[in-house]
Amino acid sequence: MNKINVFVASALTIWMSNSAVSAPIFKDSFETGDLQSTNSTGFFWQGSGGRTAVVTEAAKDGNYSLLFNYPAGEPWTEQRFSLGSSYPDLWVSFWIRVPQNFYHPATSPSNNKFFAIWMDDYSSKGDGPTAFWNIFSNGSGGSQIAYSYSEGSYQVGGPQSQFKEFIRVPDDRGRWMKVVIHVKASSTPGESDGVIELWRRWENESEFTKYHEDTNANLPIPSGGPDGWSVGYLMGWANAEYESETKWFLDEFVVSDSSLINGDVGSGSSVAPNPPELDVQ
Repeated sequence: MNKINVFVASALTIWMSNSAVSAPIFKDSFETGDLQSTNSTGFFWQGSGGRTAVVTEAAKDGNYSLLFNYPAGEPWTEQRFSLGSSYPDLWVSFWIRVPQNFYHPATSPSNNKFFAIWMDDYSSKGDGPTAFWNIFSNGSGGSQIAYSYSEGSYQVGGPQSQFKEFIRVPDDRGRWMKVVIHVKASSTPGESDGVIELWRRWENESEFTKYHEDTNANLPIPSGGPDGWSVGYLMGWANAEYESETKWFLDEFVVSDSSLINGDVGSGSSVAPNPPELDVQ
């Protein structure tokens, strides 16, 4: 075999190896027109009470996306999912469009659910931990985003941390953003080396900005299992109910056990955190 063939063969081997490592656990672009997509481990979209739907009204790519419709004064629209297995180190990404008429009321409490992931059961119902993200009113119609987590042992979530400006009004109305979330369980029970991270980039941006980073979280795998993150939800309860019908669209949902950042990371956010607040369950 000559040098060129050896080089090509080696490059192909490396490419195939990297491709195998980076292959996602699950991906859904909703182009089937429904919520029936699955994978070899049995991922499934759980029932949503009819509050979400796969639609053609807006899409990041292709023809379909997942609609989260909040009627005026109605606080709950949520889509749950089960991973079909458990993963101690988990990455989730998705594109989501800010509603065209977005306005975050400055009521109290103003936290609206954005994303949550857990192991055996949600929040105080679980022996294992839950990680939460909420968006809060910034007082001028836009939103800040913060995270919190339950350490498990049937405890509720702790204080909100690392408040960052997330949505500006009216500037960000109708814009698509890509969100990447990373959660990693503690290496052993009692070890505070769990990881909670979130990045975001707008459609017209080439780099991600890191919004949240906690590498000292207590996120123990429950002794009775499962062995990692297994169930979650998108969006959810809006404590600050929208004053008019408000539609979020989500597309290109991806789950992986390896990084979904792909190297395009910016210098990070310089927005200082606000004082923490207790999560309202």
